[in-house]
Amino acid sequence: MLPKRLRGLFLGLALSSGAAPVLAQTPAVNVEAIYAELAKLPPKEREAKVIEGAKREGKLVIINTLRGQNVEQARLFTKRYPFVQLDSTNDIGSQDAGERLYAEETAGRHLTDVVTGALSDFQPALKANMLARYSSPATDSILPVYKGFKDEQNRWIPWFWSEHGISYNTNLVPPDKAPKGWMDLCNPFLKGQVSFDPAETRFLSGLNAMMGEEKLKEFLKCMGQNQPIVQRGHDQRMALMLAGDHMAQGDNYLFTGLKAQREKGAPFAMVLTAPILSLSGIAVINRNTPHPYTAALFVDWLLSDENQQFFARELRGPVTLKHPFIPEDAPLVAFTDPPPETVARLIGYWREFMEPKK
Repeated sequence: MLPKRLRGLFLGLALSSGAAPVLAQTPAVNVEAIYAELAKLPPKEREAKVIEGAKREGKLVIINTLRGQNVEQARLFTKRYPFVQLDSTNDIGSQDAGERLYAEETAGRHLTDVVTGALSDFQPALKANMLARYSSPATDSILPVYKGFKDEQNRWIPWFWSEHGISYNTNLVPPDKAPKGWMDLCNPFLKGQVSFDPAETRFLSGLNAMMGEEKLKEFLKCMGQNQPIVQRGHDQRMALMLAGDHMAQGDNYLFTGLKAQREKGAPFAMVLTAPILSLSGIAVINRNTPHPYTAALFVDWLLSDENQQFFARELRGPVTLKHPFIPEDAPLVAFTDPPPETVARLIGYWREFMEPKK
C-alpha cells in the first residue's frame, strides 16, 4: 500500500492523466543504455555528445529543493546553457519532492528529469528502482573528506552538504552558560528555551551516528524533561530565536543564522566544539527521464566550479571546495540513514520523550 501522504497525490496524478494508474512502466528510451555509452567515451567526446543531445532535447524539468538560492542557481545554469528551456519547481521541501517523484512514476507519468534533496527522502524511489544509474566524471572533483557521500551504484550525485548544529542567541545566553556539547542542552538554565523541528529521520539518524542508540535515548529523555520547543520550520525557528523568542536550537542549519549575523548584526553564535551533523544534498535522475542528455548536463554542472563557487558565496557547503565558514578541524559527523527498524526505534524514542503527552 502507498504511504498515507502519497495516496492523495497519486490519485490526483492518476485522474489528471485520464487513464488508470500504471504501477510498472517501460521507459520511452533506454536511459541507462545511453549513460553506459557515454561512460565509454573520452572526456571531450563525451562532453560534446551530452551537449549535442541536450541541444536536441532543449528542455529540462527539475524539482529543486534549494530554497532561497534556486532562482539564482537557475539563472547561472541557463546563462551557461541558453539552449535549455528550464522548468523548475522551487518552493518545495525535500520530503515532498521525493514523494512527488514517486507518485508521478507510480502513476505512469514521466514528467520530471531531475530532483534535488536529501537521500533519506528518496528511499521509496530507490526501493522501486526509479532512479537512473549515471556515472558522472564530475564526481572526480569531490574532495576526499566527502567521498563517502557517493553511491557505488551511481544512483545519486552528491553536490553539497548541509550542516545541522547547535546555535544560540548571544543576547540571551551569557558566555558562562553557553552550551559546549549536545548534552549541555539539558542544562536547567535552558529549560523551555531550546527548539527543534518535529521528528526528522535525517536529524535522528545523525544523532544516532554521533552518540549511538543508548546515548541518544538518554539525550532525548533529558531534553524532554527540559521542556523543549518543538515547532516545524527551520527558517522560522531561526528567525524566532534571533528575535529573542527563545535561547538556543539543537537542530538547524548554521548558515541561516550566520547570514543574518553578517547582514543584519543578529545576535547569533554557533557551537563549533560540539559535533556538527553533515548531511549530503544529492541530485537524482529519473530512470524514465524524458530528457536524458539535458539531465546529465545539469547534474554534471552541479559539480562545476561555477556552481560550487556560487554555493560557497551563499555560505552553503560545497563538496569540491573548502567550506566557507566551518573550520577544517571542526568535528563533523557524516552519516546515512540506518536500517528501517532502527529508524522506527529512534522515532519511537522521540515520541516517547520529546512530544508532550495528551
